[in-house]
Amino acid sequence: MGSYVVDVADVVNVMDEFSMLGGARRDDALMSVEREIRRLQAVRSTMIADVAFSASFVDDGHHSPTHWLQAVANCARSTAARQVNIAAMLRELPVVALAASRGDIGDDQFRLLLTLFLNQRGRQALAESESEAMLVGYASTLTLRDFAQVCERWLAHVDPDGNIRDHELSRQARRVTNAQVGAGHVLTAQGDALSGDIINRILDAQAQAELDQDRADLVAAYGDSADQHPLARTARQRRYDALVSVVLKGAAAASSSPSSSPAGFAEPLVNIVTNVDTLNAVVQSCYGPSDPPMAHPPATSDRMWLCQTVSGAPVAPADLLVAVLVGQIRRVLVDSVGRVIDLGRRSRLFTGGAREAVLLGGGRCCWPGCDRVGDQIDHVAPWARAGGFTVPKNGAPMCGTHNRYKHRAQTTVVREVDGWRHHRSDGSEIAPRTTQLLSGRAACT
Repeated sequence: MGSYVVDVADVVNVMDEFSMLGGARRDDALMSVEREIRRLQAVRSTMIADVAFSASFVDDGHHSPTHWLQAVANCARSTAARQVNIAAMLRELPVVALAASRGDIGDDQFRLLLTLFLNQRGRQALAESESEAMLVGYASTLTLRDFAQVCERWLAHVDPDGNIRDHELSRQARRVTNAQVGAGHVLTAQGDALSGDIINRILDAQAQAELDQDRADLVAAYGDSADQHPLARTARQRRYDALVSVVLKGAAAASSSPSSSPAGFAEPLVNIVTNVDTLNAVVQSCYGPSDPPMAHPPATSDRMWLCQTVSGAPVAPADLLVAVLVGQIRRVLVDSVGRVIDLGRRSRLFTGGAREAVLLGGGRCCWPGCDRVGDQIDHVAPWARAGGFTVPKNGAPMCGTHNRYKHRAQTTVVREVDGWRHHRSDGSEIAPRTTQLLSGRAACT
């Protein structure tokens, strides 16, 4: 096998052509290169798997395939070990290997699949069911954020003991540390996902109050020209000040009356997102079969085990049961597309309820590649057109930038089973994902 040398002049010519592209043609050009890189990585994994299987690494005195790859590729031990594990996964999972050879799966999707493969029960489930094809399909079609949630739910379904164990370990390891660093300090806290979501919601509410105060101060100082001046604090500074405010409010309440609440300090409402199958399975596990009996959530659905906070943090089944029985933590039932269909018994029919329901379906901006908070709700079907009703299923969470850009660029937004899709005014899709789902192991032949 000879060496391949890239002509620098060819690269320059290609870049000159690429610089003239825009929109869908620009994205297609980049993805064509990305797919070739992925295919070459699949070839590399095949080579590593062959060396591991044949044990040819001993010819040069290497202890293991990892040591061989570390020496030949001159890479870190952790990098070599990961590549050897990926090679083993592709050797055992033909549907994953086929998708890799096509360039359908990126590095981050491989990382998530490898986590499932290295779990003992996950490895068995991948080999004994149709889950492999299902997960590969979702890896190719869902955004990385959504696929990560699918992997978490799937692993919670096939390894429920591990899921419960992780929750218990996170609770047992909860702690807060405070270290002085020169004239400053560093506060570190860790614990379980549910309490973390409660803390985040309280801080978010207080940070919004701090932002409102900064804006009010600007208006008081500059009047109509307030938007031309910077805010007094950055978002990070406001969040720290929010933490201080929450602590001071709690201290004031404790000193005045242990049973009283600080003025303006609202009781946090935490939303646990679930579906009917998961809810029935949790109730069955504690109180026996329901009427009629419900089986465990189906293994062919990405919502097979849906028990998480709005931010996507996994929640222990016991906490879901508390939410159903007590009602202080609100359950949120969603359908197969992720739309809210039931807000539980703490729901209210009030102005703003439709907005809250949309945010419960996913609080981040729906724009591809955007991780900002979707604090603005826009109509998917425009309000001025037929079907543009102000109902949760017709709402999309967006940040202010993309909400304005959607209208300015006349972008069309739709929500499908595999997530949000965005199309330019010429009909081409922004950041399209692979649409061909693999039907099963037969697809490998």
